[in-house]
Amino acid sequence: MAAYPDDPLIVAPDASVSEVLQLMRAQQTGSVLICSAGKMLGIFTDRDALRWMAKQTDSGNHGSEDQPISELMTREPTSLLATTSVGEAIQLMSAGRYRHLPIIGTNGMPSGMANVHGIVHYLVDHFPDTIYTLPPQPDMAQAEREGA
Repeated sequence: MAAYPDDPLIVAPDASVSEVLQLMRAQQTGSVLICSAGKMLGIFTDRDALRWMAKQTDSGNHGSEDQPISELMTREPTSLLATTSVGEAIQLMSAGRYRHLPIIGTNGMPSGMANVHGIVHYLVDHFPDTIYTLPPQPDMAQAEREGA
């Protein structure tokens, strides 16, 4: 899959929530992969972070920043193979409402991270005539013909 994937940001399952959030902010990324012993265990995304923060606010509990990220990660996340086409990736991301999907290499470990931002840039770079000539609302027909 060559749609401008990011390098995967990988942490250990015992990394704290606080450490992971600081790392995500420093690296300006919306996702982190949790790996151990040569295997991807899960993913933690900005959506997971928002859910966790909402729960902290609702419960009034502010003391669990030290809990391991493995308790909050999404286990066995949907992923792409390095051979997955851009079209297949778009379909999978759209159907599952994913913004980040790990790309798994031949060794079973993450080799990249597909994200919506990278795919959009890829499409613009490779199909500029199609992208730049789309009307603002493609399904809308003009009421009258333009011009003379």
